[in-house]
Amino acid sequence: MSTEAVLERYYAALRAGDVDLIRDVVSEDIEVVYQDADKLLPWGGVWTGFEAFRRFLGIVAEHLVIEKVEPVDRFLDGDTAIVVLNGVWTARATGKRVTAQVVNIFSVRDGKVARYRVYPDTAAFALGIGALEPRGNG
Repeated sequence: MSTEAVLERYYAALRAGDVDLIRDVVSEDIEVVYQDADKLLPWGGVWTGFEAFRRFLGIVAEHLVIEKVEPVDRFLDGDTAIVVLNGVWTARATGKRVTAQVVNIFSVRDGKVARYRVYPDTAAFALGIGALEPRGNG
């Protein structure tokens, strides 16, 4: 199965929220690396294994409602894919809208997502969930 086909199945499984479909498209030892150097986001960090991946998805869902996510670029090279997304999310706790660009890097092994790295606009998400206060002008 091509990397592009795996990504299509991955995104479809996430949209459906079906655990069996998700399990079928990610490896049992999946590694999620969500960049968050300042530890501002509750879902930031490294998550290893399918159950940790499910917890990661649950924590994201506790904090954010996905309003719109649109791929704007996709780069494929063998078993690696880079997807650039523009998205809009609403933070559940604050009601603030988060508009951000996010880069996802996928590594595919044996027809499944084995590694999922996310490079978000951390400040935008932290401002949205109330983990960071905006600076004044002066």
